[in-house]
This record gives sequence, C-alpha cells and structure tokens, in this order.
Amino acid sequence: MYCNYCLFLAFGLTAVCTWTDLRTRKIYNAFTYPAAAAGIIINALTGSYANIYGSLAVFAIYLYFFRSGKMGAGDLKLAAALSLLLGVQPVLLGSLAAGILLMTYGFAFTWRRTGQLQTALLVAAGKLPGGEVPYGAVLGPATVAAAVFLS
Repeated sequence: MYCNYCLFLAFGLTAVCTWTDLRTRKIYNAFTYPAAAAGIIINALTGSYANIYGSLAVFAIYLYFFRSGKMGAGDLKLAAALSLLLGVQPVLLGSLAAGILLMTYGFAFTWRRTGQLQTALLVAAGKLPGGEVPYGAVLGPATVAAAVFLS
C-alpha cells in the first residue's frame, strides 16, 4: 500500500517523464533519482520494507530488458522509482498494460503502413523491428492508473 503523498509524487513524476519521453525520447535522472530517494526514505520511515524489496525485483526484471537492448535505462529507473512509491503490483500491471498497448499500436501502425498482415503480426510479436517507441510515456500513466484502480 502507498500513502497519498506517494501517489501525488508518482503522478508528478509520471507527468514530467511522459512529457520528456515524448519530446526527447529520454527520461532524465534529475527526475527519477530524487523520486527513488523519496520512495526509499518514505518506505523506511513507515516501515514498508516490502516496497523496497519489491523495487529490487522490478529493477532486476527491467535490467534484463535493458541489457538485452529492448528498453532504455530511463524506463528502468522510472519503473524502479514508481515501484518504490506505489509498490510492485501497480508497476507490474502498468507494465503489462503498456506492453499490450504498444504491441497493438505497433501492429496497427505497421499494417496501415505496409498493408501486410504477416509483417504487422511479426512486428507485434517482436520478431521484426517496428521502430523505437517511448515505452516510459505509456508505462508511467498505466502504472498510476493501476494504482488508483487498485486502491
């Protein structure tokens, strides 16, 4: 569970990171590091160590995708910061929702551009490159929406 301050911080972090990811395709450390630090401090003061341990699990999962070249470092840091502020469950649900939404977008965009269903299906399945998309711009709002929905 999270506090109202954490939801407010997560909403602000999401708004700023969504904006920067859409405009520059970057999520800046100047936003994610202070949010992660605030999450650690709040969780330590309230005794919510589960969020800290869960954040390590989220970090490990996202680190795998970063190391495999499927995701940027900003997305990794945003997911870790959001898991510190909101917990693991909203981040995992937000990740799932963001993935489904972006796969659907890749499918529709490729099918419209090429007119080939097979190519669109291969892009949606990740077998063909479909172009870089700002994953963090979808991850943040989906995570905050999941947190509100779960509360």
